[in-house]
Amino acid sequence: MAEPVTELDLVVGSMLTTPPDEDRESYEEEREWLQDVQDLLREEGVEVDLLSQPGVEVWEGGIERFYDLYQLKRLAAHLERGEDVQALLNEPLGEEEDVDDLLADIWDDEAPTRFPHLIKHQGDGGYYLPVDFAEPIWLEYGDEEESDGMELADEENAVSFGSSVALLRELTELEQLLQQAGVPHTSGPRKALDVLKTAAQKSMETGLPIILW
Repeated sequence: MAEPVTELDLVVGSMLTTPPDEDRESYEEEREWLQDVQDLLREEGVEVDLLSQPGVEVWEGGIERFYDLYQLKRLAAHLERGEDVQALLNEPLGEEEDVDDLLADIWDDEAPTRFPHLIKHQGDGGYYLPVDFAEPIWLEYGDEEESDGMELADEENAVSFGSSVALLRELTELEQLLQQAGVPHTSGPRKALDVLKTAAQKSMETGLPIILW
């Protein structure tokens, strides 16, 4: 039976993907990059070991559509304000062409949220780390003339690092809100929550990051 096609893939495993005995040059390049990331995260108060268990993967999964994750974020934003989300749930797939105004306000730090590690984390290409911290941290590669590594950034092309510990806490609360709102277990957003929750649990159990791409 063919594996289902997913638009967003997740792995719980080491960010150091190449073991030294497999490709020493690639290993050293990855290790140098991750050391930069680790140092910057430490400056932000996040202590995490990104250099251990090279090449290890303990779990993989996927979310069928990016739209499902987007809808989950929309539901979280509106449900935490006690709003009726039936119109959102009944919206035809892909009908929403413009970005949800409330999500945009949260992304721009113009509105608060209890779900920052879900809503304010990028949906593709980011990471969740098995340590607890308040808000996602965004890093980008520095300009070659200014830096050889990573730097703190708010750029659209930056990479976000969330907390799998905080994500699991948020998803557990959101799960109750979805149940109360009558969101079906078979819906895309609920399936996306289940996948993220499993990944967060595996990350905490193993001490390894979640990698999204």
